[in-house]
Amino acid sequence: MSDFNYLNIETAYEKIKHLLVKTPLISNDYINQLLEAKIYFKLENLQKTGSFKHRGATYKISKLSKEQKLKGLVAYSSGNHAQAVAYAALQNNISAKIIMPNNAPKIKIENTRKYKAEVILYDPQKEIREEIGNEIEKKENRILIKPYDDYDIIAGQGTAGYEITKDLENLSITPDIYLCCCGGGGLVAGTSTYLKYKYPNLTSYAVEPYGFDDTKISLFNKKITANKPGFQSICDAIITPQPGQLTFPINLKTLSGGIVVEDQEVKNSIKILAEHLKIVVEPGGAVAATAALSKKIDLKNKIVVVMISGGNIDLDIFRNL
Repeated sequence: MSDFNYLNIETAYEKIKHLLVKTPLISNDYINQLLEAKIYFKLENLQKTGSFKHRGATYKISKLSKEQKLKGLVAYSSGNHAQAVAYAALQNNISAKIIMPNNAPKIKIENTRKYKAEVILYDPQKEIREEIGNEIEKKENRILIKPYDDYDIIAGQGTAGYEITKDLENLSITPDIYLCCCGGGGLVAGTSTYLKYKYPNLTSYAVEPYGFDDTKISLFNKKITANKPGFQSICDAIITPQPGQLTFPINLKTLSGGIVVEDQEVKNSIKILAEHLKIVVEPGGAVAATAALSKKIDLKNKIVVVMISGGNIDLDIFRNL
């Protein structure tokens, strides 16, 4: 499906809209004054399972045949895709096995188990999750639900972009800049595709944590480039080795570049979002907001859409920021 476009996203939205929370797009006077801009935050932390991942997993699973559903599912994830697949599987009475790193946030592991999935923990220092997933897929004949490198997943995530455009139309507003959190690139690929269709002059950026800016580097190189090893980040939800084979060509067309943020900047932003928007945001879900709040690019007098992609943070970590 090299011709992936806005129609794929509209089709996805029509199929799953009754299963989604239509999350709000909000603005805040304090932040607008602070940045001398008009900022609109898309609150996907309020989506079912606490992140945008519910959209892609729900759409992918909705397209499976009865025979495929009977086989059961397998997925690998640091946590948000895990919860989304487990929840969608539970809603459809499908067996699910989810492969998660043993250092994933406790809340993400607990919630995945709460949705009745079997959680298989692995050591990310010694094992490769894709290999474990592929082995289970073959041995047990399960259906593999990838976290981002799948056109149905990308289309599902893009439904957040569809909702953004509807809200902006209701406000008679045309945005100048779009800032989106980025790991494997599925969310930014889907949402930027739809936003760019509606607003051809929009400037869109992928935002990533320091040391994991593979999309930024790949966009600069115009080819998929992996991260160098040895880095760590609190942004567990968006730590990926390199952009997806399917997501990157889309992002190469729709994005103007990448922005990098530091862990301490992310912590500061989470506190600002809690204080002024009254929302709980996880580190990976806050990187796009961090790019704005840390003034990584010039936003003065601009209309800016910022994606808040998830809110699944351990409360003890949240208290100690």
